[in-house]
Amino acid sequence: MNILQVVRQYLPSTGGMETYVSSLCRQLSGRGHRSDVATLDYLFKNMTPLPAYERIDGTDVIRLPSLGTARYFFAPRLMELAPRYDIIHVHGVDFFVDMLGTCKWMHGRPLVLSTHGGFFHTPWFPALKKAYFQTVTRMALTGVDRVLASSPKDEQLFEKISSRVTLVENGIDYETFAGVEKRAGGNIEDGSASRHENLVFIGRISKNKRVDRLLDMMAVLRKHRPEAALTVIGPDWEGLQSGLEAQAAAIGLGDVVRFTGVIPQDQMLEMLADARLFVSASEYEAFGLSTVEAMATGTVPVVNAIPAFIDLVDDGDTGFLTDFSDPAAAAATIEQALGLPESRLLEVGAAARNAASRHDSSKVSEQIINIYEEVLAGHGAC
Repeated sequence: MNILQVVRQYLPSTGGMETYVSSLCRQLSGRGHRSDVATLDYLFKNMTPLPAYERIDGTDVIRLPSLGTARYFFAPRLMELAPRYDIIHVHGVDFFVDMLGTCKWMHGRPLVLSTHGGFFHTPWFPALKKAYFQTVTRMALTGVDRVLASSPKDEQLFEKISSRVTLVENGIDYETFAGVEKRAGGNIEDGSASRHENLVFIGRISKNKRVDRLLDMMAVLRKHRPEAALTVIGPDWEGLQSGLEAQAAAIGLGDVVRFTGVIPQDQMLEMLADARLFVSASEYEAFGLSTVEAMATGTVPVVNAIPAFIDLVDDGDTGFLTDFSDPAAAAATIEQALGLPESRLLEVGAAARNAASRHDSSKVSEQIINIYEEVLAGHGAC
């Protein structure tokens, strides 16, 4: 098959959707399919312009000029690309699916959509979003041959406006992450090495990730767990790091909170191998890719009780849910997790690793290929 993946941001942008599309392209290529990417020609982060064409990790990336903003843009030149491909797979609910779905009669290509949280995982303009969803999005989906819901919550939501919804949760490079050998607390099998209590957060430093609440939690936690330390891994997406560093210093955490920025994957895996817990205070997520990746390493997650994380974490069995808007409550949950016997923490970590296995990108890509073939067969029959 000759497939076009359409996504608003792609490498070198870093984020869950970009990582997912990149992994899917590799999986498709490994199975003999061609999978190109169409995306915008600049980075939302700092408006950095990017070349119109680039080959990244064996994938042809075609970048489109656009007008508008990150929240809603116009990139009509995508219509020129559509006829070149057997099937088009759009990631995210934005202008791309609005145009391709509504103008299906013009391009005539089979169309698949992955929801990635739609646009309801962010808190802005809820009334306007509901109205838009029930009108423009509903109309656009009449031209979409299959809607791939990225979570059970998305499945319930999109079934209200489409009869062609299938649950296909996002995939990760499970084999790589599951290959990590945990070293938290020294040799946690026999407790022979000195105990340490490293907490790790991985993700963009942006307002919705609420790293400030992680710092507030740490200030409370350190009163009872003086060995606890926090490492924040990821890009400073919105220029917040200097303020967060000042906050850490002001509350006496300057020497126990570390910001690494973007680091190579092998270094990140080493940090997860040493991590006692993975933590996230995020206020909203489309999926929670870094949480699943951490779980695949056997790192126990303690995350904010938001819908995306509730779908991923079985509280008390594969990790812990808490309320990071209450620093004391969050600290108490983390203290409880840190205080578990080593055997129990290993049990929870193993359960987390097993739960993450359902997101193995090789399994997910096979499911998607089967859907592509079904859609193409149905399209040919029409």
